[in-house]
Amino acid sequence: MVYVFQGIGGYIILFLLMIGEGIGLPLPSEVIMPLVGYYSYLGSISLYLGVIVGTLGSLVGSIIAYIIGYKLGLAFLKRYGKYILIDEGKIEALHNWFLRYGNMAVFGFRFIPGLRALISYPASIGQMKILKFLGFTFLGHTIWDIVLALIGYQLANQINFVITQAEKLGNYLFILVIVIIVIYILWRIFWKRK
Repeated sequence: MVYVFQGIGGYIILFLLMIGEGIGLPLPSEVIMPLVGYYSYLGSISLYLGVIVGTLGSLVGSIIAYIIGYKLGLAFLKRYGKYILIDEGKIEALHNWFLRYGNMAVFGFRFIPGLRALISYPASIGQMKILKFLGFTFLGHTIWDIVLALIGYQLANQINFVITQAEKLGNYLFILVIVIIVIYILWRIFWKRK
């Protein structure tokens, strides 16, 4: 089995993935952090250090998102957000939530998959003070990452079973795809002759 998170290189990969997640790229922490727990169960990384590195990566990504929103504003995000997979409707909805609930929106949305990273943009557009933003963001990321990593650690045996079954299924699917391609090629060869 290939260990994605192994040694210093694994921590660097984790950090970079979580920066992308913090910016709002489709790199869900709901997948990444349970893998941290899983790989720590296997002994390839430390659970504690994995959570720290993952949380710091998310925080750095959130700071980058905050700076983008602060410097460029809502109009820019609505116009160009689609190029980094940020939906205009989500930005508008989150902006309205931030205007109504402020600090609690920043903290609360850290626990909502698909929206958790995007709350940084309306927080900065709404000119939330950076220290408040960092405090609520760090607290939310830390709680979320710990829970997800512990889930991965606790379910490591089940994850191992799922990975084993997926590998078997992958082998069968590969054979099936090859058979379909061969049948298609033969069909095209013989059909073209007629």
